Amino acid sequence: MSKITGILLSLAACGAAACDGATHQPPIAAPGGSTAAAVTVGGRKLDVSVVLTEKDRRHAVPRLSAPGENHGYLLAWPRERFMKIESEGSRSGFDVVFLDRAGTIVDVQPLKPFDEEGLVPKLQAAYALLVMPGLPQKLGVKTGDKATLSAEIISAKPEDLPIMTINGIPASIELALTESERNHGLMFRPRMSADDGMLFAYPDEYERGFWMKNTLIPLDIAFFAADGTLINVNETPIVDDPRVGPWPSSPSRGPARFVLEMHLGWFKKKGLVDRTGNPAPGTKGHFPPQAQSGRFD
Repeated sequence: MSKITGILLSLAACGAAACDGATHQPPIAAPGGSTAAAVTVGGRKLDVSVVLTEKDRRHAVPRLSAPGENHGYLLAWPRERFMKIESEGSRSGFDVVFLDRAGTIVDVQPLKPFDEEGLVPKLQAAYALLVMPGLPQKLGVKTGDKATLSAEIISAKPEDLPIMTINGIPASIELALTESERNHGLMFRPRMSADDGMLFAYPDEYERGFWMKNTLIPLDIAFFAADGTLINVNETPIVDDPRVGPWPSSPSRGPARFVLEMHLGWFKKKGLVDRTGNPAPGTKGHFPPQAQSGRFD
C-alpha cells in the first residue's frame, strides 16, 4: 500500500450516500501521529491528510475534525481552477490557503462554520489547504509566498472533475445529484473556470424551469432529454439583485432530465447552438456514469 493511499483510507469513513451529501456523517478524525504527506508554510511543517478524488472532495469539510497547529487537510485537483469550498453543516471553522500547482499561495481566506456561501479563490488554484483558524496570520503567511509540498503530494495524481461531452466537445462538471445539491446549485459563486460547469441530474424527465436566485455569474442553462438530446439553451443573465429578486424563470422547451449550467455564451462559442440559440437537430450530450446512476460508487 502506498503512503498516499494509506492517508486516503482515513478519509473513507463515510458511505457513498454520505459522500454525496445525502446524510450527515460524524467528522473524520485526523490520523494519529505524523504522515509522510506534508506542506510547509510560513516555516511551519504541517502533516496533511490529502483528498484526491471527487467522491471524497464533495462535501468534505463537514466530515473533518478541527486541525491542530501542526496538522491540516489538503484538497487537491490536477489543474488550477476556481474551486468552491463550503462549510455546510460543519461546526469547525478553518482558514483556507489556496495554492497553485507550484505551491505559490494565491489567496488566504477564513471559512466560517455553517457558511452556505463558502469561498472561491481570487485566482485559480490547484490546492485548498485547510488549517486551524488564525494560523496563517500567526505564521505571517500571505499571498505570493511559496509553500513547500512534500514529494508524496507532488507525485500524487488527483482526480479531475467528471467529464461530459456534447457532440464530442468536453465540459468539466460538478454534479448536483441530490435534492439539496440541486437546490444549492451554483449559488454564491463570483467566478468559475472557463470550461467548468454544473450538471443537475434528476431521476425523472419533466419540463423544468430554473432561476437565478443568489447566482452571481451569468449562465447558459441547457436542457437535455433523458436520451441526451439537447432540447434548448437559454442565455440567462444575473438579475439586478440576486439575493432579493425577482428571478424570472429560465424554462425548458420540453421534458428534461439533465440540466447543464455553463458560462454565458459557452454554447455559442463552442458552435453547439446557432446565433438564435437553437441547437442543431441531433445534438446530444453524453453523461458520466454518476449522472446516470445518481450516485458516486
